[in-house]
Amino acid sequence: MGVTNPKILVVSDNHLGSLDSEKDLFIQFLRKINNGEFGNELQALIILGDFIDLCTDIPETLLKREKIQEILTLLIQIKNKLSIILLLGNHEVPVTGDYDEKFQRRKEKFLIKFENSNISELFDNGSIGQYIILKKWNNEDMLLLYDSRNQIEKNPINKVRIEGLDLDSNYMCLMTHGYQFESDIYRFFVGQVWKSMISSNNFEIKETFDYFWNEIIKNGRKIKPITFGQMKQELATLKNMPIESIDALFSELTNLEFKLIKANARIMKKWERAKKLDYYLEEIQEFLEDDIFSKVNHLIYGHSHNKGVYNGTINGHPIEIVNDGSWQHIKPSYVEIHYKGILNLRTVLSNVNS
Repeated sequence: MGVTNPKILVVSDNHLGSLDSEKDLFIQFLRKINNGEFGNELQALIILGDFIDLCTDIPETLLKREKIQEILTLLIQIKNKLSIILLLGNHEVPVTGDYDEKFQRRKEKFLIKFENSNISELFDNGSIGQYIILKKWNNEDMLLLYDSRNQIEKNPINKVRIEGLDLDSNYMCLMTHGYQFESDIYRFFVGQVWKSMISSNNFEIKETFDYFWNEIIKNGRKIKPITFGQMKQELATLKNMPIESIDALFSELTNLEFKLIKANARIMKKWERAKKLDYYLEEIQEFLEDDIFSKVNHLIYGHSHNKGVYNGTINGHPIEIVNDGSWQHIKPSYVEIHYKGILNLRTVLSNVNS
């Protein structure tokens, strides 16, 4: 049995529906999976959340986009060959309040939004969750899916057996989106912005938020000088549309609403402090002190869009922490899980991986 090909692939933060999402590169990546270029030992694809961006688009328009349709079609084809699991992120469900207690209800609302779409063919109640643990389970190597921490000492909502991993008995890899590592006070303020965008069906408000988040905040520009007219002019260039068409798209957005979104953008800009992997280390350490996670020795998460690997000690034993990066604003990346649970963080460079 070969040990060089991955058994599991892990991606995060595709943000389909949002500006600057690397849809073309993700399509290339999915074609490689579908064509068997990762080898015949590949058995699962895990998406760690923010797969689709409900802060910046609504299902009715998102699912009509040609490249998103191609991505969903490829994923359906891949699902016929291996398991696909989605962990929901903060751009798919609200994360305010007790996110563990409320997750199952929020997941159900997410599924209802896409119940008559290709998403429903890909993901159902048993393939969407909040946490995955990879470990030995009854002497078999298993991916165990959970909606909340309270379930982890009980039966998982789904179990996926992975052949040929040969994990050690003390191996335990936790996977989650990563919003769980934000401080409570920060989640309270920023989470309210995410929540309002997710729940809104106002296309103009979502487009404006998308513009500020991706074109202003992510590019390090100052928020205050941006005018309504300037935004529309830039969007016309970005979308290759006549300014008259952009004016028509924003015909009902008031100047007051525009200014309120600008105010929210100032709050969101503070989130950009999360530039380095060590931003979350203190919160991760506190999170893993929970008895159910005390034996975790590998962790994979996304959320901050800043890929990296940290090797240290938590709970008195060595731990490897991997931020999976994103498919937006930076060179996309993904994690391969190999024989014995070895983790490799890879970068996508057009058709070349490193």
